[in-house]
Amino acid sequence: MLRRAGLPVAALDHSDYRIPVDRLQALLADCAKSAASEEFGLLVGGAFKLSMIGPLGLLMREQINVRMAVDALRRYLRYQDDNVEILATLEVGGLLIAPELASVRARASRQMVELTLATYVQVFRGLLGARWRPAGAAFAHAAPADLAPYQALLGAVEFDAPQTGFRLSEADLATPLGEGDPRLTAEIVRMIVAGGAPSGDTVSETVSALIRRLLPEGECNIDRVAQHLGIDRRTVHRRLAAEGKSFTQLLETARREVASRQLRHGDLPLSEVATLVGFSSPSTFSRWFRQATGMQPSEYRRSQGG
Repeated sequence: MLRRAGLPVAALDHSDYRIPVDRLQALLADCAKSAASEEFGLLVGGAFKLSMIGPLGLLMREQINVRMAVDALRRYLRYQDDNVEILATLEVGGLLIAPELASVRARASRQMVELTLATYVQVFRGLLGARWRPAGAAFAHAAPADLAPYQALLGAVEFDAPQTGFRLSEADLATPLGEGDPRLTAEIVRMIVAGGAPSGDTVSETVSALIRRLLPEGECNIDRVAQHLGIDRRTVHRRLAAEGKSFTQLLETARREVASRQLRHGDLPLSEVATLVGFSSPSTFSRWFRQATGMQPSEYRRSQGG
């Protein structure tokens, strides 16, 4: 089944083997069909443990409380996995955590969506205890024939919802984790950043992943990308041109995707959204966003119900 999905069997023995997300999606779909298991992706995600995200799991454990662990996850996940972005929306009584897949094909896959949500529920179960359940969970897709596996893992769960995600209550967020050692957390952050490596089957996918990673640092340009890839800027231009792409095009696309997603689902102030897409000030970000979409960021947020 691995071979049918285009994955090497060696991936079973190497936990750090980077698997293209679309091939993982194909493998999950094949497994679910062969096992006649509609909830296959959910069950795979339910086997996940906090320790499986390596240094990032350690960093989350070293935070003072769960709320700070959410912030650490959102900030540093991109260094370990550029296939998922964690969106967080304040709600009455808590926080909605919505893990969003970057791949359009993966977002359309029930198995991948359920795997991803279950994985991050397990991440927080690793912090809050084995008996913890989310304050609520929801999927945007239709209900399965058998609700029991979903209720066993997630507790109360809704289908055909406006958005896929799960809720952390205020009590969950305030749960203390430890005293937080600044030296240790700084060392873990250095380890995460140094170990981050972009994935992608094509040059444009690899460059796009790097752009998304570099945007919040405020220095996302072709020279920085070329430096990360170990080649010169002309080579980057040439390889992108061979795929019918340009760096400027990929940069604009990444900025629009990140900005739209944050304004649509997040509750961050515009100053923080501006930083996430690589702008030094909200006014510069607002001018760019208006040119790109014909709307001010605040108008767009209201139009999307944010």
